[in-house]
Amino acid sequence: MKSALLLSALLMPAVHAGELTIKSAPLETTLELDATFIASDVTVFKIEPKQWTQFTVSELVEHGSAVKKGDPVLSFESEDYQRQLTESREAAKGRKIALAKTERELEDLKLTTPRSLEGLKLAHDRAKEALDYFTETGQTLQEEDAKEGLERSKRSLSYQEEELKQLLKMYEEDGITEETEEIILKRQRASVQSARFSLKKAVLSSAWALEITIPRQAVDLKRAFDDALLAYETGKLNIPRALEQKTLAVAQAKRTDAKADQDLTELEADGQFFTLKAPSDGVIYFGEIDDDSWSVGGTAKFLFKSGTAPVKTALMSLIPTGSPLTLQGSWGQSDRLKLPADAKGTASVDGLDGSAYPVEVSSLEIAPNAAGQYHVDLKVELPEDSPIVTGMKAKAKLITYRNETAISVPQTAVTTTDGKSTIKLKMADGKHESREVKTGRTVNDKIEILEGLEIDQVILVPDEAK
Repeated sequence: MKSALLLSALLMPAVHAGELTIKSAPLETTLELDATFIASDVTVFKIEPKQWTQFTVSELVEHGSAVKKGDPVLSFESEDYQRQLTESREAAKGRKIALAKTERELEDLKLTTPRSLEGLKLAHDRAKEALDYFTETGQTLQEEDAKEGLERSKRSLSYQEEELKQLLKMYEEDGITEETEEIILKRQRASVQSARFSLKKAVLSSAWALEITIPRQAVDLKRAFDDALLAYETGKLNIPRALEQKTLAVAQAKRTDAKADQDLTELEADGQFFTLKAPSDGVIYFGEIDDDSWSVGGTAKFLFKSGTAPVKTALMSLIPTGSPLTLQGSWGQSDRLKLPADAKGTASVDGLDGSAYPVEVSSLEIAPNAAGQYHVDLKVELPEDSPIVTGMKAKAKLITYRNETAISVPQTAVTTTDGKSTIKLKMADGKHESREVKTGRTVNDKIEILEGLEIDQVILVPDEAK
C-alpha cells in the first residue's frame, strides 16, 4: 500500500525565474488496507471431545441458512458411541467389584501376615526343641530302651524256661502226673514258646531300632529343623513383601480405577457433541470466522452426510442476528510503523458505487504474528439498510498524517549536508542567504518545512523544480 498525497498548494507566481513565494496548504498522507467485513460476535462450532473421536455426519444445515435459537445445525451418528458408553459403564461395575475384592484381600493380608510369621517362628522353635531333645536325651534313651527291651525278652524267656523246668522236676518226683498238672505244664510250655517268639521279635526290633529307626529319626528331625528354619527365614523376607506387593497392587488398582472413571466421565461428556445447536438466532457459515477473515477451509471434505468430521477443527460459524460488522485486516511492518493508533478514514466496497463509509482504528496489535503481520480492527459506520454481510471485502483508506497549514517546497530547493538542511532565501535587499530549516514529511516531490520559513517569503528553486 502506497502513501498518497492530497496537496492543494496555491503557490504564487515566482518574482522571476528560479524564485518561489511561500504559501501554506493542507498536507495529508494516507495508507490503504484490504480488509474484510467480519461480525463482531461469532460462535465457532468445534467438536473437542476427550475420549470419542469418530464423528460421522448424519444431518446438517446448508451454508448460509438462517436458524433459530436451539435449532440443530450439525448432528452425528451416535450408535457406536452409545454401545461403547454402555460397555464402559458395565466395565466400571466389574472394576468396582474387583477393586473391592482386592482391598478386602489387602485387609486380610494385614491381619494374616503377623500370624503367618508367628506360625513359622513357632514351627521353627518346636523343630529346634525336638532336635535338641533328641540329640541330647532322646536318642540315647531310645537306644537304651531298645537294648533294655531285648534284655527283658531274654530274662522273660529265662524265667519261663526255669519255671517249666521246676514244674517238671516237681511233678517227676511225685511219679504220677495228674490231669491238672498236665494243664499247668501245657500252659507253661506255651508261655516258654511265646517268650522265645518275643525274644526273637525283640532281637529283630532292637536291631531295627538301633540300626534304622533311631538313626532315621535323627535325620528326619534334623531335616525338619532345617526345613522349618528355611521356611522361617524365607517367610521373614517374602511374607512382608507379599503384603507390600498387595499394597502396591491395590494402589495401582485404585489409580487405574480412578483413571477409568475419569475416562468414563469424559466419554459421557462427549455426548454433548453429537448434536450441535444454535445458541441464538443467526446465519450459518461453513468454516471459521476469525479475527482477519472468513475461511471455508477444508470443510468441503467432510461437511456432507456420512462425512467424517475432524475433532478440534472449526466446522461452522454462527453470526447472531443483529451482530455489528467490523473491518479486519493486517499490515506489514513498514505500514504498521506509519499508522497512528487513532487513525481515521473511509472504506469503499466494490460493487457499491460511491461508497465511502467512515472508519477508525479500534485496536492495533503491537506484536506481529507468525507471518510478520500486525492485525488491525476498524470500527465502521454502515447504514441500517446496508447489504453488506460477513465475508465481503473493502478497501480502507486511513489518514496517517494531516497538516492543514503546511508549508512545503520542492525537494530540490533543500540542500542537506551532515544532517543540516538549508534553503536559499531571498532577502528584502534582493540578496540571497542560506537559511537552515527543519524538515518534516516528504510526499512525492515535496518536502514539509516545519521551522525556518514563513508565509510570503521567497526562496530560490532550480528551474526544473518550479
